[in-house]
Amino acid sequence: MSESLCVGVCMIDWDSGVCLGCGRTPEEIEGVPVPSVPSEPPKPAPLPDNVAVQVGEGTE
Repeated sequence: MSESLCVGVCMIDWDSGVCLGCGRTPEEIEGVPVPSVPSEPPKPAPLPDNVAVQVGEGTE
């Protein structure tokens, strides 16, 4: 795992032109990849057979 300079405080000091949290410029910060958000939530695991017989599988 690589170390990130980001400390979770994104506040640009427009007088100096750098972030108060990490000391980088907006151009340097812009190059940092942002984790993608999954397009679909994960599907729940199926019920065990003995439970499915008792309560049913659910609705589609």
